Amino acid sequence: MHRVRTRPRGNLSRVMERVAVYRNRLVAGLLIVLSTQALRMVLPLITRSVVNDVIPTADFALMWKLGGLLVGITAVRATMLYTRGIIFERISQNVICDLRTELYSKFQAQSHTFYDKHKIGEIMSRMTGDMEGVRNFVLTFCMTMGEQFFAFTFACVSMGMISWKLTLATLSVCVPLSIIAAVFNKRIRPMHAAVREQNAVLNTRAQENIAGIRIVKAFAREDYESERFREDNEKALELNLKATFTWSDFNPVMDILGSLGAPVVLLVGGIMVSQGTLDLGSLVAALGYIWMMVNPMRMLAHFVNVIAQGLSSAEKLFYYLDLGSTVKSPENAVSPRRGDGGSSVEFDDVTFSYGDSVVLKNVSFEARPGETVAVMGATGTGKTTIAGLMARFYDVRSGRVLIDGADVRQFSLPALRSRVGFVMQDTFLFSDSIEENVAFAHPGQDKTEVEEACEVAQAGEFIDHLPQKWETIVGERGLGLSGGQKQRVSIARALAAKPSVLILDDATSAVDMETEALIQEGLRKRAGKATTIIIAHRISSVIHADQIIVLDKGGIAERGTHRQLLEKDGLYKRMFLDQVRDFASVNHPAKSADLAGAPVKEAE
Repeated sequence: MHRVRTRPRGNLSRVMERVAVYRNRLVAGLLIVLSTQALRMVLPLITRSVVNDVIPTADFALMWKLGGLLVGITAVRATMLYTRGIIFERISQNVICDLRTELYSKFQAQSHTFYDKHKIGEIMSRMTGDMEGVRNFVLTFCMTMGEQFFAFTFACVSMGMISWKLTLATLSVCVPLSIIAAVFNKRIRPMHAAVREQNAVLNTRAQENIAGIRIVKAFAREDYESERFREDNEKALELNLKATFTWSDFNPVMDILGSLGAPVVLLVGGIMVSQGTLDLGSLVAALGYIWMMVNPMRMLAHFVNVIAQGLSSAEKLFYYLDLGSTVKSPENAVSPRRGDGGSSVEFDDVTFSYGDSVVLKNVSFEARPGETVAVMGATGTGKTTIAGLMARFYDVRSGRVLIDGADVRQFSLPALRSRVGFVMQDTFLFSDSIEENVAFAHPGQDKTEVEEACEVAQAGEFIDHLPQKWETIVGERGLGLSGGQKQRVSIARALAAKPSVLILDDATSAVDMETEALIQEGLRKRAGKATTIIIAHRISSVIHADQIIVLDKGGIAERGTHRQLLEKDGLYKRMFLDQVRDFASVNHPAKSADLAGAPVKEAE
């Protein structure tokens, strides 16, 4: 988990700034709350009139009037309370809707570095549980606390008009209640923060395991994963119970102290009645005001609990909102003219590292418009990093990446990525129709263009054999399709975006060599073809490239065409011969041993 860094401006004020957006509704709601509490003050006065004026004189006409007034006030208050509830519920829901939208947009704007460091389950926990915590806080703070504040204030004034002695007696009970509430807040708030953190851990565990359930089952690790989840779940239970027990310790104390209000007022008021300094009706009315004064103090523990949870949740959400993306569009973005064909791509002395681990060091190469450049090398040599730097998923540590002669850091991100079509190593499809997946870059794209992209990607044939053809829903992450089918749909999606730079990151590893050859042929013949960057391990994927770059130890070890590299006794030739031997060992076992020392011409 990541420690939350709070800003100098408090989380409470930041939440209330969002509530203030709906100030008209807030003012209307608070006016209704004020009015309901003002009407509530009349009820003990009616009781006093009954005791002092009706009972001694048997004035039933006055009784009917007072009864009608009581019914009328009750009906009006009920209507107002209903309206108040609707207003404040809409405010809280709108605040959360705004916050959720802003947070989601923030996540969309974050760079790959952010997602390298933050777990998806943790993020989902913030978008769900913490959002609900803030919503409850807004509702409680604005409505319930507002009600109790007005009730306490009006009751103090009303009881003060009856007797200042009774008022002081009641307040003597309220003071220790407020002190205990302050102590409770200090203890409970870190507990709620710990609960939120553990909930994020638990959600991360569940999200990762459900997403990877096929791997778990493939290795028969269900029991192991269940045990890990049980341990995290029990820790969450322990933290929740700790917070609950703390609440349970304080709540009875608050109840006991709060219930002392009535005996204190009865004792003081009884003495005053016996001495003739207070009439009986006023004492009965004062008893009605006691709960209006004490109840807000009794509820302090509940308020503190909800506020502690809400502010703890807000702290986590504002942490994400305050995080700036490491990759941003510049203020004065450039947009070099884009030709009909591909864009030029140049790496100028590029160095890049993930933290302290240097992946690329002083890498320079150039791809002219329409050319195909292949990048090969062992795992971890920086092939995928080169692709990510072109699309500016990360920023170089030194040097420049240029597209159409302009540094990619000078482009606006949407303009840059509209030029770069990406087929990623980890194929991802949305749980939508094939047509919607292919037209993802341009929703509502002409069906003919979608079909043309699929034909080049060799996806049209298998799509025609699907039950619902283009309307087939591919399932979550495309699980309804085979690996090769997903790759072909992914290639079609990149082509349909009409990029000027097409990056294929191991994009045909799951298709057979015949289909791969057809895809490559379609890409070469495609009108106005893009500049293509192929990242691959298979020689057959790069054999027709205009330039092949071989990476080793963070730098370019070799470069040239397929034939030129075979004429060198270097890494590329060794990779080539290894793959030829592997192929021969399966298809021609007798010849596989001879190929180790075969001359280049024969190997070809």
